[in-house]
Amino acid sequence: MNSKLLAICSQCVAIFICANAPTVIAAQTNSSAADFGELVRSLLVPAGAAPSWNLGAHPAVRWKSPAPMPAGTDLVKDGLPMSRTGVVQITYSNDSSQSSQWDVTLAGSRAAPLESSLSMDKQGDSGIYPPDALKAAGFKLKALCKPEFISSGTALYEISAAGYRPAVLAHEWSSGSAGDWMALTFAYTKQRVAKLKCE
Repeated sequence: MNSKLLAICSQCVAIFICANAPTVIAAQTNSSAADFGELVRSLLVPAGAAPSWNLGAHPAVRWKSPAPMPAGTDLVKDGLPMSRTGVVQITYSNDSSQSSQWDVTLAGSRAAPLESSLSMDKQGDSGIYPPDALKAAGFKLKALCKPEFISSGTALYEISAAGYRPAVLAHEWSSGSAGDWMALTFAYTKQRVAKLKCE
């Protein structure tokens, strides 16, 4: 009788320990890539809505945190104290075998992001010219200014699409012996638009 009671008590202790152990969830990995047009659409603010930290909710984006965190020094100095960062593999030219990794950033106040950006994580063959790719994906682009420099510069566009609020896009690029590098910044407010420069 004592042996049976001891066995029951041992099982109860084991169940109690397991039930109270902290749950460990393996980090989710997402190896899928995002179509360039679909990714940009996820970063635009829906019509009738305000910017939110849920922008960029594309399944291929691997966010480093589920919520905004205190931003780095450069963003803080630029008036953007909070940010959410991640990485994404982007496909282009309707060919899933052609892709490159880009960094994704939402930046703004505690209440909401004021801008978002996509930037190549390193120099290389980008394989994409954003203005043409966006037009092919159904976006409307209105050039606000275009620099005359070929090797580097920043061009500004108004970008719009059905069902979304217009934003101002800054397309920055540079080319060198190591390859190309580019970044796209989407400004959601007049204050952020005023900080964009055509160079």
